[in-house]
Amino acid sequence: MKNHWKRGIACFLVLALIAVLCMGCGDDKEKEGVTIVIGELIDLTGPASPAEIPLHHAIEDLARYYNEEGLIPGARLEVVTYDNQFNPARDIPGYEWCRDQGAKVIIGIHELTAETLKPFAERDKVPIGTVSYTDFAAEPPGWVFIFSSHISYQINTVLKWISEKHWDYSERLPRIGFYGWREPMNLNMERAMREYCQAHPDKFDWVGGFMSPVGTMSCDNEIEKLKDCDYINPYLFAGAFFMRDFRAKGYTATFISDSGNIGYYEFYTDLCGWEALDGKLTCNIVPWWNEPSPTVDLAKQVSGKYHLGEGRMGASYEGGFQIMYPFFETLRKAVEAAGAENFDGQAFYDEAVELKMKWEGLHEWGFTDTKRYLIDHVAIHEWSAEAEDLVRLSDWIPLVIE
Repeated sequence: MKNHWKRGIACFLVLALIAVLCMGCGDDKEKEGVTIVIGELIDLTGPASPAEIPLHHAIEDLARYYNEEGLIPGARLEVVTYDNQFNPARDIPGYEWCRDQGAKVIIGIHELTAETLKPFAERDKVPIGTVSYTDFAAEPPGWVFIFSSHISYQINTVLKWISEKHWDYSERLPRIGFYGWREPMNLNMERAMREYCQAHPDKFDWVGGFMSPVGTMSCDNEIEKLKDCDYINPYLFAGAFFMRDFRAKGYTATFISDSGNIGYYEFYTDLCGWEALDGKLTCNIVPWWNEPSPTVDLAKQVSGKYHLGEGRMGASYEGGFQIMYPFFETLRKAVEAAGAENFDGQAFYDEAVELKMKWEGLHEWGFTDTKRYLIDHVAIHEWSAEAEDLVRLSDWIPLVIE
């Protein structure tokens, strides 16, 4: 009997201690404020993962930074992540899973996600923030907000710059072509290049755009079709294998691209080597890691704080951090306007369509009721084997809209 009594007292004391601890936890949660859940659909294990894993770290770090600095009073941000493996069949289940976790806004990184989820976002009034532009995601304007730039206008700007600053027309027109996988962003890019060249037959000789199925790693046939080009855009992940094998065959075209390729900076340099990439021309929509900018400095500060001793986090982290910073600023302003308890997708939408960002040394960018891409200027950079880095070649240039 005595032993039962002792055990009863012990159980009572344990339960009392648990109750006290739980009361303390409740106080902490109350101090933290309302939890606002951000859903994230991103490729952590598929073909886009070399660019998207560092971007995932940047998103998590931004949420942590906003929490620790108390930048959204009365609210605490939480990111819930779903690995969609660059597979559009996983986007709808991932979207529903994020919503089941309480997500009021979704970050859907690549173009397939934005296109797939656009009608669901409209139906449910759940904004989708993405870094990847496609015409279908942007038009007609709706609940998808592209925190980057119009890829057609980017490549227009690169081509115009080449015609004015890079090619010597005293001999002939430059021959130009495209290679990539057959998926939305590649299709948009190929069409943009083709239409620009056809609209400017006095500036470029369009050889063709050649695409292979998603996942294809061998592109010998396409290389042979483009071997006599002066400029080629080998696009995104597939472009790495094209550039490596093109140079291995001794061909000498100058590679070009919009800003999307910069996310694969480390993947390209590891797979292809600097000699293969030397002279590649690309535009950038945010300052490069070694350029003076408050957002570059903030990215370095945050990565140094949370990844001490790991070294530089990479181009996709630094660029992605700067691109997603306006997303978090939109979220902050929306919570302030609506109140943490009342925040929902509509509050984010209302703030996003009014968003204007003006970073030091850069032009003002923003969305409108009809415009769904954020950034309106680019800078031209060259990939330099001598510097083993990107070298800035231009000031900020307004996008060429045609």
